This record gives sequence, C-alpha cells and structure tokens, in this order.
Amino acid sequence: MAQEDDTTTPQIGVKLEQDHTITLGAISITFVKVLEDSRCPKNVNCMWAGQARVEVLVSENGKEPITQEITLGATEEVSKNKTFFKKGDYFIKALTLNPYPVNGEKMGPYSLIIYEGK
Repeated sequence: MAQEDDTTTPQIGVKLEQDHTITLGAISITFVKVLEDSRCPKNVNCMWAGQARVEVLVSENGKEPITQEITLGATEEVSKNKTFFKKGDYFIKALTLNPYPVNGEKMGPYSLIIYEGK
C-alpha cells in the first residue's frame, strides 16, 4: 500500500550568496569567500574529482563570529566539516557550492547551498 511506503524527505537547501549574510533562528551565517575550487569541470575526464573549499563566519545570538572552513568534494571522503554548526540536535551543514565548473566557461557569482535540520 502507498501509505506504507518508506520515503525519505528531501533536503531543501537555502541559498547563501557570496558576501551575503543570512539568519536562521539565532544563527547568522556569512559566506565570506571561496578558498579553492578545483572541482573537475563537467564533460571533462579528470584524474581527481577535485574539491571546493569555502570560508563562512558563524555567529550565535550576536556573539563574536567564528570562522569555519568547509570542504566540499565529489565523495564523502573528500568532504570535511560540512556540518559547520551544531547545538544539541540542531545542525547547519553545507550541501553544495554553485555554480559547478564547466570547461572553458567563466565562473559566475558563487552561492553556497546550506541546510538546517534536527
């Protein structure tokens, strides 16, 4: 029966553009900069999938911001510190960095897709 199907709720992300700040509850997050973007471009064969490293500032309840570095890769082994805020069951993590590189095209303004959950 359809009522008995075990479905997974999709993760819906929030778009945070570079040099902008958003507030999720008592948490303010600023996407400061892209430190590295060595992701293998679409339609290109690479020896390594690459990674993207970004810097964000995280502040809780107006306290002094803390700098966090997030590494996003094609595999979980490469991805580090995707969860950059955690308090109890509540967390905020990075899902992806857009745009994804395309061979020969200039990269547009970056945006970080983040997710908050419990």
